[in-house]
Amino acid sequence: MEKPPKMSARDLIAQPLTLPCGLVLPNRLVKCPMQETLAVEPFYDPPIDKFENLYTQWAAADYGLIITGQVQIDIRYLSIKGDVVCHENALQEPHFSKWKRWAQIAQANGAPCIVQLAHPGRMSPAGAGIRPADMMPICPSSVPVKLGDTWLDKMALQKVLGTPRACTLQDIDDVVAGWVHGARVAKAAGFAGCQLHGAHGFLLSQFLSPYTNQRTDDYGGSPEKRLTLLKRLVREIRDACPPPYCLSVKLNSADYMATGGLSQEEGLQQVRWLVECGMVDFVEVSGGNAEQTSSKLHNSFAAKTIDRAPQRSESTRIREAYFTDFAEKVQALRSTVPIQLSGGFRSRTGMADAIDSHACQLIGLGRTAVLDPTLPRAVLLNPSVADEAAFAPSHIVRGQWFANLIPVKVVGSGLAIQFFYYNMRRLGDGLRSCPDASIPWVVWEGVLETVRGGWARALGRVLQSMPLVGAGKGR
Repeated sequence: MEKPPKMSARDLIAQPLTLPCGLVLPNRLVKCPMQETLAVEPFYDPPIDKFENLYTQWAAADYGLIITGQVQIDIRYLSIKGDVVCHENALQEPHFSKWKRWAQIAQANGAPCIVQLAHPGRMSPAGAGIRPADMMPICPSSVPVKLGDTWLDKMALQKVLGTPRACTLQDIDDVVAGWVHGARVAKAAGFAGCQLHGAHGFLLSQFLSPYTNQRTDDYGGSPEKRLTLLKRLVREIRDACPPPYCLSVKLNSADYMATGGLSQEEGLQQVRWLVECGMVDFVEVSGGNAEQTSSKLHNSFAAKTIDRAPQRSESTRIREAYFTDFAEKVQALRSTVPIQLSGGFRSRTGMADAIDSHACQLIGLGRTAVLDPTLPRAVLLNPSVADEAAFAPSHIVRGQWFANLIPVKVVGSGLAIQFFYYNMRRLGDGLRSCPDASIPWVVWEGVLETVRGGWARALGRVLQSMPLVGAGKGR
C-alpha cells in the first residue's frame, strides 16, 4: 500500500518563507500582478477611492505576498489607458500621499506588498499615454507587432500601434532612470520592494528576445548582450535600494513564437544569471506574448478546469502549472533563490505538490484573485475545508463566440481579458466579482459607459480590448 505524503497539502502552502533580503512571507501564496485599469488622467496616480475597496479585499485574504498591478515608469507610454504611473513628480504632493496610502491599504493585515514596475515598449497603443500623436512607441529594434494576416488586421495595427522606433542610447538611459525612480518611490512610500516586469512582450522582455532585439551594440547581438539592460537595472536598483528591500524579476520561460523568439534554452540562461548574481530575492516564471498562439496561459480562457481536486501521492506528480517543465529546469541549477510559478494552479493539492516536488517555492494566483479575492483565507488555507474541495473556480470566459465575430484580430483576440478588467472595476466599486458575465455583456456595459461618460472614455475602452497584457499574468 502506497504511503501518503508526509506533510499535509495545507501545511505545505502555509509554510513561511524567508527571502534572501530577509523579508519573511507568512505563506507561499502570492497575489500575481493583474492590471487594475482604474487610474485616471492627467497623472494616473494610484486611485485610492477604488483601491480602498480592491486592495482591502486582497490584504484581508491571507496571501503571503501581494504584487500590485503594473505601474508604468513613463507617463508617455502606457499599455492600457488606466495604468497607474510612477511619474517624475510622484514623490511630491499631492501625489506621494496617494502612494503611501496605497502601501498602507495593501499591507494592512501584515502581508508584504511589492510594486510591479513596467514599460510596454512597442505594445503602447495610440491614446494610452500622454504623448504627441506622431510619437511612436519604442522597441530595442524597429520591429512592428504582427497580429493577423488580413489587410484589415494590418490597417488596424498600423493605426493603433504603428511601427515602433528603435531605442537610442538616450532612450535606454531614460528607461533605466525611470525604473530606478519607480523603485525609490515604492521604497519611500512604504512598500516592501518591487518587481521588474520582464515577461509577456513588454519592453524589458523585448530586449531579452532575439525576435524584437536585433541590435548590434552593447544591448544586443548575442544572448549575453541581450541581458545587458536587465543586468544594469538589477545592479542600479539594488544600489539604490539595498536589503531588506525586496527585488524580484518576472521573466518568460520562452516567447512561444513560431520562429525567431526566445528559446527555453536562452530563457534558462537568463534565469541562471538572476539566481546567481546575489542581488535578486525571487524570480517569477511565466511565458508568451501578444503575438504567439501556443502558450497555455494565453489560450486558457475557454478551458474547463476541475470539479474535484486531485489526490496527492508519492509516486505521481500533479503538475497543474503551465510552466512546470521550465521551473524544474531552473531548480536543477540548485540555487537558493526562490522561484514563483504562475499560471494554471487550481487546487490546494496541486499547489502543495509543486512545492513538495521542489518545482517552485511560491505559488502565483492571478485570475483567481479577481474571481474570488478571498480564496486563500476562505478555502486554500482553511483547515476546515477538505483537500478534495479546496480548489479555485474555473476561469471559463463565456460568450467567446462574440470575439470570433470581430474581423479585426487586434480587437477580437483581446476581448476575453476584458472579462477580468470588468470584474476588477466591479471590485473597485465595492461590488462582488461576477464570474458569469459574458463577453457580450461586458461589451454592452462598455456601450452604456460610452453613453454615460462620452467618447473619450469609449476610446480608452477600445484600446483596452487589445491583447497587450499578461492575462493572469501574471501576466
